[in-house]
Amino acid sequence: MRRFALVSLAVFSPLLSAPALAQSNIDPNHAFAWGENIGWTNWLHDRPNVDDGVIIHDAFLEGFAWGENVGWINLGDGTPGGNCSGRPCYVNADDSDFGVNVSPTGELFGFAWGENVGWINFDGGALASPSNPARIDQINCRLRGYVWGENVGWINLDDATHYVGAFVLTGDLDGDGVVGLSDLAILLANYGCTGGNCPGDVDGDGDVDLTDLSLLLAAYGDSCA
Repeated sequence: MRRFALVSLAVFSPLLSAPALAQSNIDPNHAFAWGENIGWTNWLHDRPNVDDGVIIHDAFLEGFAWGENVGWINLGDGTPGGNCSGRPCYVNADDSDFGVNVSPTGELFGFAWGENVGWINFDGGALASPSNPARIDQINCRLRGYVWGENVGWINLDDATHYVGAFVLTGDLDGDGVVGLSDLAILLANYGCTGGNCPGDVDGDGDVDLTDLSLLLAAYGDSCA
């Protein structure tokens, strides 16, 4: 299974770009989280295309969630400019490089931005009483915990029935919830790719090499489906 720091952020008002176009790896049967003051947020929407939405990478999140009452919530543009213990991460020092990161042990940290609700702190659940940090449940392939927005209150990722599920396996390059032959084919077809944005880059370091192959083979046969 995939193995998955509090920052300060000044007040900024970044402009939202167009929604991400890459295919989401959110479970279509479990794509909603509830905000106490904003209602449902949809992490796998069809705007502008079917299956657009949030993408959960090994080290960070990318894409947009949608709330009927609040509009788009930007979780990151997919090009983090920082480095956190050898893993790519959003710096979250200003509006030029913000988003939600994933620690090696699965905790979510950093900030999302809603054009109508402001900043949403993914470290917030750690400050709750009792503490319930936002994180990836690697056994059940879903998100858990709470996140906090100063203008929206708590967003619940921890409900037993209505939650955000995700196919987030190490080496699941096609996002189908299984590490198998098609994933191996993607990696081998792109072996030697460098410079970032390489299909087959399992460890998120910008290239496809022996380390990526080793990680995929170690996870071969794992399934969230």
